[in-house]
Amino acid sequence: MKSQLRNIYLIGMTGVGKSTVGKILANRLRWAFVDINETMEAIYGRSLREIIESFGEGSLRNMESTTLQELSQGEHQVFACNSDSVLDESKMGTMQTTGITIWLDAPANELLHRIKKMKDPIVPEGEPSQVIETMLREREAFYQQAGARISTDEFTPESAADQILKLVRQL
Repeated sequence: MKSQLRNIYLIGMTGVGKSTVGKILANRLRWAFVDINETMEAIYGRSLREIIESFGEGSLRNMESTTLQELSQGEHQVFACNSDSVLDESKMGTMQTTGITIWLDAPANELLHRIKKMKDPIVPEGEPSQVIETMLREREAFYQQAGARISTDEFTPESAADQILKLVRQL
């Protein structure tokens, strides 16, 4: 692994396993793990839902951008990014200039199954399977900008982390 690899950013849809795989990967690398959503909740003392209800989604995205930009100045960190981070050019620019992005991917039906098990996920209104499929279609081109893609429905979280380790060791 090249010494200039500062950070690893895991991107992908809600429920794909960014936090689970990220914790395993960070532990194996002996790097810090940063869950952007958890970090923002800790900084602002509110859940993401409460931040949206109090300040609006635009403010949440600005807070997220600031948080990501500040934390990305460090190194040896594995980030679990918000699912829509890729929609913001400045966030993608930050990620691409301070590390490597890895797209964790899973089919819509698997994501739906995982999201149903989550406590209070933030998913837009509508019929869940259609919402997930629409979001995947809208974001796919952005996710494809990642340095690599790992399908998390084909691997356990541990083996997905192993796949990422193999990739980054080749850099």
